Amino acid sequence: MKKLLLFALLIPLASIVAHGQITVTCGPPKFKPQSSQYRGDVKHRAPGSPTGTLIGANNMYGFPNITVKRAGAAKHAPMPGTKEKKTFTLDGFLWQAKVESNDCEIHLELSDSQTNSTSRRVIVEIPPDPAFSSDYQTILRLIQQKFPGTSNFGPDVPFRFTTPIHMQITGFGFFDGVHKGFASASKPNGGHGSASVQTFWELHPGWNVVIH
Repeated sequence: MKKLLLFALLIPLASIVAHGQITVTCGPPKFKPQSSQYRGDVKHRAPGSPTGTLIGANNMYGFPNITVKRAGAAKHAPMPGTKEKKTFTLDGFLWQAKVESNDCEIHLELSDSQTNSTSRRVIVEIPPDPAFSSDYQTILRLIQQKFPGTSNFGPDVPFRFTTPIHMQITGFGFFDGVHKGFASASKPNGGHGSASVQTFWELHPGWNVVIH
């Protein structure tokens, strides 16, 4: 009887742990709140439609180039007449996921290739805001599943998938002018993700993660 009682007590505890949220703590000096981030109000727009125009990573390399000055001037709203006013659903393969310490957002790197880890990638960012918490946790649980025993989910810990994850994610177009401003001959992408990311266009914010 005592064993049965103990087992009955353990079941709800295991359920709580299994369904508990994975936490990542970001703080000073690196972390900046929305009000201090580059174009923070644009990055933290509320999620839109569950789906948008279906695209692949390479399609984003065809998006029109934007000057650093023009992007920087649109501090609080998406640039009119650009891809920032559009909603896209990206179908691709996830090669890397990483929580960045400066904004605590999950940075995803996806490409069109399931086999070539150096194929051109694009970035999609999921904010830690309440409106995106379900998708944020979906990615953290994916990391937990694919990297068993992980206790430190970041920030600034890159998780590189040897077998990429086929997924779809929806988001608004966003031009990262700050990294374009950092670009140089030695670092052409201005530190915008790994070396496989060669465009300053991204989806930001991203939502409605669908794992295939």
